[in-house]
Parts: sequence; C-alpha cells; structure tokens
Amino acid sequence: MKNNQPHSRSYTGASKANTTQTYSQTTRPSRRKTKYARLVLAYAIFIVCSVLALGGGVYLLYRTGLFGNSSRSEEETSSAGLSNITSEATTLASTSLEETTSLPTTLPNAGDLTGYTIILDPGHGGWDRGTSYPYNSDQNEEPTITIKIAEVLKPELESRGAKVYLTRTEDKYYSLYYRIAEVHLICMDIAKERGILPFSAEHEQELRNKLEEIKTINDNSYSKGGMGFMGGTGVGEELRELFEMEYKLPDVVFMSIHLNAHYDDNTHEPVNHHGLEVTFVTDDAVNTYEGNPKNQTAGAPVRDAYHGRPNEHNQLYCQTIYDTVTAGMPELKSNMDKPVYTANWAVIRKIGLVGTLFEYGFISHETDRNILTNEESLKKMCGYVADGFEEYFKQIK
Repeated sequence: MKNNQPHSRSYTGASKANTTQTYSQTTRPSRRKTKYARLVLAYAIFIVCSVLALGGGVYLLYRTGLFGNSSRSEEETSSAGLSNITSEATTLASTSLEETTSLPTTLPNAGDLTGYTIILDPGHGGWDRGTSYPYNSDQNEEPTITIKIAEVLKPELESRGAKVYLTRTEDKYYSLYYRIAEVHLICMDIAKERGILPFSAEHEQELRNKLEEIKTINDNSYSKGGMGFMGGTGVGEELRELFEMEYKLPDVVFMSIHLNAHYDDNTHEPVNHHGLEVTFVTDDAVNTYEGNPKNQTAGAPVRDAYHGRPNEHNQLYCQTIYDTVTAGMPELKSNMDKPVYTANWAVIRKIGLVGTLFEYGFISHETDRNILTNEESLKKMCGYVADGFEEYFKQIK
C-alpha cells in the first residue's frame, strides 16, 4: 500500500525564501553533521515505509478472513483465494456482489414461507361425519382426522415463517358456506391491513354484515339464506368484487383438507383405490358444470358464465404439491388414472384465491390409513406438503 503523502525532511538550514533569518545569524552545520543527519533521515524513511508496507499486508490478510474474522459472511469469502489478495484490495469497492460471492441455489427450510399466508379448511365436523373406516362406522372418521392433519400441518408451516388460519378448530358443524364466508372475511382483513381494500368504509361494512349473516344462518340451503349472495350460477357483483380483491393476494392460498374412501356398493368392502387426489377449479370446468340445468339451485339466480379465475396457477399449485409429496412418499402415489384434476366443489369454486380441495388418501385403504392414523407418518407427510407450498411459491416468484 503506497503512502501518497510527501515525506517531511529534518531542518538543515533556513530556506532561501526566509527573509527573517540569514546564515550570518546562525551556525552553519558541518559536513560530518550533515552526513549524520542524512543517515538518520534515511533510516527514518526506511522504518516508516516498512511499517506502512507491513500494515497494508496485515490489512489485506484481514480482509480475506485468514485471521478468523467470524463476523463476515461465508458468501463474502468463499470465492476469494490467496491468489486474489492483491487484486481484491484494489477492486473490492467497485466489484458487484455477483462477481465476489457464491450464492446458495436453494434456501434452508426455516423461513422459506416467511411472508406467505395459508388458509387451511379441515373438512366436515359435527353431525357431518364424512367418510370412515370401517364403512359407516364411528371409527377413523374424516372430520377427526382432517382436523388432526390441520393441527400437525399448521405448526410445520409456521415454523417456516408462514401465517396460518384455520376455518375449524373443533369437531362442530360449520356449513360449507360458513367456511367460505370465513375465507372471504380473512382476505378482507389481510387486504385492509395492507391498505389495498378496494371498498369504501360503508360498502366494506355492508359486505361484512352479509358474510356474518351467512355464518349465523350456518346452513347450506339457498332457501334459508345460507348461501347468501353466493347462491346461484355464475358470479354476482358482490362475489365478483371479493374475487378481484383476492386476485391481488397471490401470496395467500387455500387448502380444504379431506379424505377419500371407496367401498363396494353391495358388500361394503374396501375397493383397492389409494393415494392422493388433488382437485382445482378452472373457468371452463365451472361453467360446464353450472351450465347443466340439474346443477342449478332451485330459485337461485342463473347468471352468465364467469371468466377471470387464476386457472393456470390453480393447476400449478395442485400439481406441484402432489408431485412434491409423492416424490418424498411414493406410497402415496395414486393408482387412479388422473390424480390431479378439475372439479367443481363449491368450497374452491366460490373463492378467488388459488386453492385446492386436497384428498389426503383413502381411509378405506390399509396403506393410506396407516399413514393417516400414525402420528410420525402424519408428520412426515405434512412436512412434504409444506415443501410443496414452498416449491409452488418459488415457481410463481
């Protein structure tokens, strides 16, 4: 390292420009003393230069981390070898991060879901018992297992930084439209917190009141008001407003948790179907379903077909989670022809979020049932589900 400051010399006589002092007013040094002074000066210059050179070398070694400076990140030092010490000193300040670091290609598990929100909907509950094993028994029942899955999955997701909501935390009956209304209210809260709620205060309160009324009625029938403004085919103006609000929340996703079962109609013995089934909605699938008169609710509005759902993201979301889980646990690969497919379940048809109705296996199949009813296996499966969420968010990011 060079010292750019000029070295000062010892005083050896008055400057010729000094008009206040002349040689006649002081004693002129002898030749011997002059020679001695010059020798002292030379030694002093040598010592100063040596100290500067040594200090510069120590500084450069310190910059490379050879003295064990633990406060520097691994990325800053991993690409710098001893052969680069000199060039680092002259180029470090002007070199970009990409040129001096080796960044990891994958992220650690902890924190990979930070900033993301996942709404989990454990299916069934209360008098709505769903499916079970043995057939039509009170053992291995769907609502008990789906809430157990949610209880295992929630802390797994939270440990990775996600914000998690549950639509049900106890074995009570909450109607389908109760849970859909709850999803819309959660999304309104998120949008309001972020300052992107697209409604006036008056309209916001109006929508909230109507959604709360659906929850209070807690019934799936249109005639009793249990569907509220979400009844009928197509998408009405109020539901459209909620959809468009939810489209602005790509970091929020929905999963309705369910179990499958398949029994022989006559003997009620299990049929050999097993593995995951993952369903999603698209505009075309919904409009085909709702365009069939037999699927129209009596008395409910019949509206024009709606287009605008995140069709491709819905499919990517479902396929990614299925692929991730079955790669980790091949025994959960479905033996059905098409385990990831479009469906028209209201719980995913009536929300604007990217979502799925996720069948975690066939409770009627021994292999699936052993996973679903064993705590360690369930934790393992939920870990892979969390990996699937991570992989999906990485892809859309």
